[in-house]
Amino acid sequence: MKSFLKGLWGFVEVVIIIYVICITACLLSTNKFGFTQFDDTTLLTISSHMEQFLPESKEHDLIIVKNTPREIVVGDKIYYYATADNKYIVKTAHVKEIVSQDGTTALYKLDDEASSTIATTRVIGKYSAIYHNIGGILDILESKIGFLLLVILPILLIFMYQIYALIIVIKYGEEEIENEPRKKETPKKKESTKKEKEEIELL
Repeated sequence: MKSFLKGLWGFVEVVIIIYVICITACLLSTNKFGFTQFDDTTLLTISSHMEQFLPESKEHDLIIVKNTPREIVVGDKIYYYATADNKYIVKTAHVKEIVSQDGTTALYKLDDEASSTIATTRVIGKYSAIYHNIGGILDILESKIGFLLLVILPILLIFMYQIYALIIVIKYGEEEIENEPRKKETPKKKESTKKEKEEIELL
């Protein structure tokens, strides 16, 4: 039973460590617009403020967007950064026309009401996938309170348990070393009593 519990706790430790590494990687990969970005893939978490600009999504949704400028063609649905109420937001529209394109830079004309024209630097990328309610979880995990309770606290518990386990090993290890000479002395006493009996019988 003890070995099973130790194995279960070891598995829990591995899961917690992997989970903490993933959340820390997300926090370290936050771009200047406040979204998590891994190379050409951006994770868009939809807030109540952003919901009005993205009618196809709802609050707490997670949208995966991949930035592939060379693959964007007329008719593609793209996401791009904009500002509203002094905050960075995300909007979406279809590419109506590619005004100019030179290597990695391009200028796109959109099919929105204002017929906006945006540069590659503001383009997040093309739509890849959407996951409902996952964005809210990611927002909580990346928040200050979420990081404290769901990242720092588990690591602290693992650290405290490791210290406790080390103390137990040291304590019981010393007791075993102290008891070893006593266990070795007992057979000698038995051997001496046997020899005394044999000497008495010979006499």
